[in-house]
Amino acid sequence: MIKNTAYMALSTFARLMSAIVLFIFLARMLGPTDFGLLMYNFTLASIAVLLVEYGFSNQLLRDIGKTPAHICQIMGRVFLAKLLLAVLMIALCLIGVLIFKKNGIDVTVFWLLLLSCLITSFADFLNIAFRGIGKFHEETKVATIGSMLHFSLILIMVLNGADLVLISLGFVISRIIYCYICWRAYRQVVGRYDFQSQSFNHVVDTIKTGFPYAADAGFTSFFYQVDTMLVKYFLGAAGVGIYQAGMRFLNGAMQFAPVLGNVYLPAISAKEANTKEFNLLARKLNLQMLIIGSCGWAAFWFGGATITQLVFGEKYIALNLLWPYIGLLVFVRYLAAPQGVLLTASGSQKIRVWAQIAALIVLFVSAPMLMKTMGLSGMVLSLILTLFTLFAIFVSALIVKKIPTGLGMVNFAITLTVLSLSIFLLVP
Repeated sequence: MIKNTAYMALSTFARLMSAIVLFIFLARMLGPTDFGLLMYNFTLASIAVLLVEYGFSNQLLRDIGKTPAHICQIMGRVFLAKLLLAVLMIALCLIGVLIFKKNGIDVTVFWLLLLSCLITSFADFLNIAFRGIGKFHEETKVATIGSMLHFSLILIMVLNGADLVLISLGFVISRIIYCYICWRAYRQVVGRYDFQSQSFNHVVDTIKTGFPYAADAGFTSFFYQVDTMLVKYFLGAAGVGIYQAGMRFLNGAMQFAPVLGNVYLPAISAKEANTKEFNLLARKLNLQMLIIGSCGWAAFWFGGATITQLVFGEKYIALNLLWPYIGLLVFVRYLAAPQGVLLTASGSQKIRVWAQIAALIVLFVSAPMLMKTMGLSGMVLSLILTLFTLFAIFVSALIVKKIPTGLGMVNFAITLTVLSLSIFLLVP
């Protein structure tokens, strides 16, 4: 577990270079308004690609973890399902562009970023197989190469004065190369897809059976994307730029949650829910999540102003008001994440779907009201409230189903300490 966690952490660190550090650099170079426009279109593209993602990551980890000998059949069937969903997604995007009458540079940037996100989705899909069979080091290699290539290409383009269209084109080129690298590694380690035993009905059945995973992953990802759309509507492109500058660090801090989830999910799925082994893994997962969440909370709470000064500059001074809330958001994310992993491992995916729906309702009700009175800080506070909603529902469901939550006295003490300090420091 320690070795696999280390490999997943290295893979995540490599992705941070292209997904977090690069965007931080772009934020400083482009300024709040242009960076806001780039991130707004990137967010729209990411939301569209959720249809192609379809929650296959958790589904594949669980299925491959249970029957690793059938990996070629499983991957082949899901690959065909992703192709079908990709065609549907592109058709829906074309309709959306016509309805909302997007044009000019804005629509060009959107389509280029959409293509890059789509290619990345298929590349990352190949890497899921490595996790399912315990070959985490293979993903580490391809993720590192692909991320460094992407980071270097975009950095060179920006330093040479590239505009938003050229930067978006650079995203596409680097992601094509990354997908090819992943495909070569997949062929060498896993082999070919098994298409011979597949049929159209099998593909449709895969989409039907995967719907709970898709709904859960879709709501989760949409939950972390829709905030940008709300900020754009209420506070404009410059507000998006400042908000997304802080979110880049938030996303970086949150990357360890899927790292631990990807490592523990196959292992926990192989255990019966009421066994000593299941409970032991659940406790380890919870403790590791809370330790990371506490470190993130402290780093943003007490070091946020320094980050603004050293990384973004005076144009982003308004970001200082957000750091305490971002720190608390990180902690609550790591508080809720292990409970979601335990529900998935025990096959209770539908509960996660309903929990996500409830959380989105809380978000849409609270965000407009809080943003009107608190600005960008209100948006982050709304996200905190939605995560508390998820945590409450997840824990309640595990208790009702008599599934170990992995929570103990140490976890309770850490949580109580962080929340008490947060209230004490925030309330005048």
